[in-house]
This record gives sequence, structure tokens and C-alpha cells, in this order.
Amino acid sequence: MTTGHSAVRMSDMTWEEYDRRIERVPIFVPVGSTEQHGPGLPMNVDSIIPTEFSERTAERVDGIVAPTIQYGAKSQPGSGGGSEFVGTTSVHGGTLRRQIQDVIGDLERDGARKIVFFNGHYENEYPIREAIDRQIERGTQATFLIASWWDLLSPSLRDEIFEEVPGGFPGWEKEHAGVIETALMRHFRPELVREDEIVDDEAERTPPHIVKPAPAETIPDSGVFYRATYGTADVGRRVVDDVIGALINAIETEFE
Repeated sequence: MTTGHSAVRMSDMTWEEYDRRIERVPIFVPVGSTEQHGPGLPMNVDSIIPTEFSERTAERVDGIVAPTIQYGAKSQPGSGGGSEFVGTTSVHGGTLRRQIQDVIGDLERDGARKIVFFNGHYENEYPIREAIDRQIERGTQATFLIASWWDLLSPSLRDEIFEEVPGGFPGWEKEHAGVIETALMRHFRPELVREDEIVDDEAERTPPHIVKPAPAETIPDSGVFYRATYGTADVGRRVVDDVIGALINAIETEFE
């Protein structure tokens, strides 16, 4: 008997069970991070969210979900607070790129031909793309789909959600530990949310350029970059339905 999403997890399968399916089904690789998300959310938010999306989607498309990559590319001050916060544990982009490329190599060796990289950490996007580009340069028989959950959220639903938020939509890089991540965690894993610690916050200034080391006033002391209190479980449910629908459509469109 299986529990939860166990039936789609590669790590819960025997090698023979995996071998019977890998050539014909989509293989999901969630890519996250270990990064501060303010006083109210755990540091594995960016890993939980892509894993949950991947597992729920895999159940609907007969897919398999590989183990989540939980160390992300270096957190940046303007979109996560960076290494200024205790606990944020990252790798350089080149390290992540090499790890992803190694994973791709073994997946392909075993027969994977439909591979979905589902991202939950803003800074991961280019290392993922570069790893796949290098694999293509070497020669590949696989088709890859790369998606970050925020890119799949429909603009109409995003605008509807942020109509109720003072200040409106601030851009995804400023939504760190804000409305949507809080909403998704309240929906996916409410037992991990420290409800009494959820706060609204933002940087004192957000320059249109990058300064390193980052001036203190460009990073909120709490690590919350926007209005987390507006991220309700109902908002999370609506986002999940919308994003999973978009991901299923992408899989059906891009994988023959």
C-alpha cells in the first residue's frame, strides 16, 4: 500500500519498477534551495513547492518524480536576502550546473526521453538552462521541459490575487517569502508554517541596479520581501490548480 505521493516517487521504487516505466513516462526533477524565508516559513520552502507541484502533476500524467535537488544557486540579496542570513546554504551556479548535467546523463543512460525540470528558486534558472544546453551539445535523445512555477501562473489569476494586496504585484524577485509562497505553504504544508510569526515587510529601498556587498537598507531585516499575511491557504489552492493545469498542458503539447 502506498501513502501520499509515494506511487510516483523514484526513491520509493525498486530499480525494476523504475526500469519498466522510465522510457515511456515524463521524469520530473524538482530543483529547489535551502534558503531563509522569514520568521514564519521554513528554509526548505523552495524545495517543498516544486516537489509538491511535481508529485501532484506526475499523478495525473503517469509520471515519475526524481529526488529533489535541495541546494540551489547562490541566493542573491535582492531576491532572497543572500548569504547575509544564517541558514541560507547555497552552491555556485557552476556547481549546480554540473550536478544537473550529471543527473541528466544518468537519466538518459537509463532510458529517460521526457524530462521536466521544475524550479522553485529564482536563481536556479540559468544553471538549469546551461546544463541542458551542454547536454544537447554533447548529443541527446531526450526532450526537456524547463518551468518555474511562477512563470506558469496565469497573469489573470495573478492580477486577481494582488488586487487585494496594498501596493499590488511587486514583481517576482520581490515576492520572496511573500504572498504566493506563504499561500502555497499554507496549502501544501500548513504544519510547517509558524502562523504567529508571519509578517509583512519590505526593503527600505530597492535600487534598479545591483550593489555588492548589499547595503543593509536593501534587505529587510525579517527576510520577508513583501506582504506575507495576504497569502491565504485559499489563494494557495487557486494557484496550485492554475499552475498544474498549465504544466499538464505543456507536457501534453511538448512531449509526443
